[in-house]
Amino acid sequence: MIRKFAKYWRDSASLLVLARDRPTAHKDKYNYKVLVFKRTAKTAFMPNSVVFPGGGFDKQDASLGWGAFFRERNISSSALKELTEVNGSRPYIFHTESSDLLDRNISLRLCALREAFEELGVLLVMDEQKQKQEPHYSHFLHSFDVESWQQKIHDGDATFQELHTALGTLPDVFNLYEWSCWLTPAMFRKRRFETVFYLAVLNEIPNIHPEQHEVQEYYWDTPASLLQAHREEKIWLAPPQTYELTRLSYVHNIDELARFAAKRNRKGSTLLCPVQYNAADGVIFVLPGDDLYPASYDYISDNPDLDKYGELPQEVIRKQSSKLHRVEHKDLHHQAFFLNQLPLDDHLHIQGENSSF
Repeated sequence: MIRKFAKYWRDSASLLVLARDRPTAHKDKYNYKVLVFKRTAKTAFMPNSVVFPGGGFDKQDASLGWGAFFRERNISSSALKELTEVNGSRPYIFHTESSDLLDRNISLRLCALREAFEELGVLLVMDEQKQKQEPHYSHFLHSFDVESWQQKIHDGDATFQELHTALGTLPDVFNLYEWSCWLTPAMFRKRRFETVFYLAVLNEIPNIHPEQHEVQEYYWDTPASLLQAHREEKIWLAPPQTYELTRLSYVHNIDELARFAAKRNRKGSTLLCPVQYNAADGVIFVLPGDDLYPASYDYISDNPDLDKYGELPQEVIRKQSSKLHRVEHKDLHHQAFFLNQLPLDDHLHIQGENSSF
């Protein structure tokens, strides 16, 4: 079955992995680091960019065999059903088109977990004993032949389910927290992805096994340090990564983030598809809720007002709008974020105005 928007973009899932770590400097307030990696130069989509682990949805992620797999391991259908009960916005990527496929709220989590293992060798598994001691945290397994299984799954010689069957483990779908949903702007017609971002928190940093064809190098660092490296042109962060790291950067404590993510998990994700406007001194990408965001946007059409404000500087254009949710780009490495209203879906504020922290 061909999905509704398959001719326009591919579905994918990414994983924000946060791990507890001692501050590296006395002035460093963060007690955690974020895992990212640099794509190789030969990567088809955004080569050399620094991203969170993740990739395209695969048919194995939607196999009903996962339902039987969970039942055989005494995971109740009601526990799985809870993952599907979301009260907020649901972009089409979450829609399950057939009863012959696993619910998308589960299969997208499996996709994110599989990709994190394929690319970086991080296998997140359920651990009931640790779960009681560390609610909201996920756990990783490393005492097995990581690289052999990683290659088998990457090359299609084994499935992710076969890996867990062989190890006697369960993929930790329950401690992945729905974080956001991004769609590549319409101008990138030949290569677009709708991507669900999940967040996982760990109590220690796992060993990393980078997949040689996809991963040039990887980094564990704080949100602020990664953003600073981006501004200094030492790395280039893809736009969703700059947005997500920016709103993470205002929260320094991993325990607070874990509680927040667990609380927000069922509040939905408004589809974030940036729409471009040209300005005299750069480019503006507006997001849902901004005055300049097209009404009833179909996510496919080009913006007919692309050059409407092209002779004006960004600041003048900004002052003409009463509701802001936008990113102003001076160039590829310098962005400014503006949001003068409540965040969508009860999320973190992109400028740090978080009353709950």
